[in-house]
Amino acid sequence: MPEQKDNTPELLRFPNPTSGRTSASPITTSIFNFGQDEDTGPEMELVCAAGQAMSSPGPTPLTGMDLSGRHKIIFWVGRGKTGKTTGIRWLAEKTLLNGTPLLMADLDTTNDTFSRYIDKVARPPEAIDPAMSLKWLDRLLQHSLNQKISALIDLGGGDTTLRRLAVELPDLVALFEAQGFAVVLFHTVGPQEEDLSPLATLQGLGFKPTASAIILNEAMMDIGETRETAFARILRHSVVRHAIGAGAVPVFMPKLFAAQAVEIRRLKFHDAAAGKTGRADTPLGPFDRSRVKNWLAMMDDHFAGIRSWLP
Repeated sequence: MPEQKDNTPELLRFPNPTSGRTSASPITTSIFNFGQDEDTGPEMELVCAAGQAMSSPGPTPLTGMDLSGRHKIIFWVGRGKTGKTTGIRWLAEKTLLNGTPLLMADLDTTNDTFSRYIDKVARPPEAIDPAMSLKWLDRLLQHSLNQKISALIDLGGGDTTLRRLAVELPDLVALFEAQGFAVVLFHTVGPQEEDLSPLATLQGLGFKPTASAIILNEAMMDIGETRETAFARILRHSVVRHAIGAGAVPVFMPKLFAAQAVEIRRLKFHDAAAGKTGRADTPLGPFDRSRVKNWLAMMDDHFAGIRSWLP
């Protein structure tokens, strides 16, 4: 049988920590000395099976086009429970801490977490119908364009506002680009192929943003899975291959292990790391504060290749 060719793009391949070893070859991880005072026997060599106990490092962040000096209209989309709100909260918080003016809007009718955690997030009336929601977004985008202010827009998993806008204004991206703006699409997915449906729909409508990123959320992986196995089908999918061929950049979003402790206190991420209490009587413990700090540092590292896409 002919060997099956690996069609994964070269830049998406992960470094192989076991290169040059057979699957049965042990990998030496450390040497532990029990102490000569108690035992004069030989030291115990600690090993782990190749590819099991050692996790491979993530791929080097890919570098997207340079959007420095341009205002951005950022649409963040994704099905429910794929970590979209975590990502958009991080981006909003990072932008505001930098002192950059930013319009923020929350059109997710099923999950208002964005507007509950970040102040001054605009939100349409709860009972608004799809036609009025589109008109509301239309006014927001025109205000951003007129005032030369970047905008960050949270679209719900089942929201149809952007696709309706793409149909009514097929030249939407060109209109913004002519005024020095860049239209950026962030699409959060887990390992399920169904998570690609919002991206597939926008592709089918011919929506071509200035830049787009596919955010692969590691928090959605099963325990014990590696990035390679968890997202293999996603990265091979024709929708993703088409997006990457058009310039999309895949970005892995690390899992925040202290997420529940942060949510209970309803804290911003940097406030949680700084030891603030939020809605609880006590701050996060030192371990969880460290987990949040490490997560923030990893987010900066993972998004380094598209830093110029941020407001």
